[in-house]
Amino acid sequence: MPRPSQPGSLSEGMENFGRRSGDAYLESMVKTASPARLRLMLIERAVEVSRHLANHWNTQPGKRGTNEYSLKLLELLSELLSGVTDSSVDVCRTVADLYVFLCQHLIAAEANGDSTMIDEIRLVLETEAETWRMVCAREGDKAVANKRVANALSDGGGLNLQG
Repeated sequence: MPRPSQPGSLSEGMENFGRRSGDAYLESMVKTASPARLRLMLIERAVEVSRHLANHWNTQPGKRGTNEYSLKLLELLSELLSGVTDSSVDVCRTVADLYVFLCQHLIAAEANGDSTMIDEIRLVLETEAETWRMVCAREGDKAVANKRVANALSDGGGLNLQG
């Protein structure tokens, strides 16, 4: 009888069982993303989860309060807060305070079962996401410019200091 994971065994090919086809793509994106892009990805996921949470509470009023969506949203907000590390910089303190407020607002929304409070969290996160999209776009512009310079220099088209 073949051993597990060997050809012909029942578990052949099971190492990826349960993984969605997009997981490998997402894993690749995370491994190659800049810190700014990673932060944007977290914020975008938090927006998505907050949208699902508000929708869940609106469509199933008897199931308001803490659930898998609210726990995931709190986890994402906490991760975003943990990424703000330099408390000596004013803007970092302000951003940290914002994420503490969002966590507190989420906890209050869970206690009240108030989906409008979740919508307020989502609106703040959408604004934050737009800011980070602009940061990532500027990063991309710099990367393209640096690549052009590198290509120009590597093609022998560098500086000619001879007259």
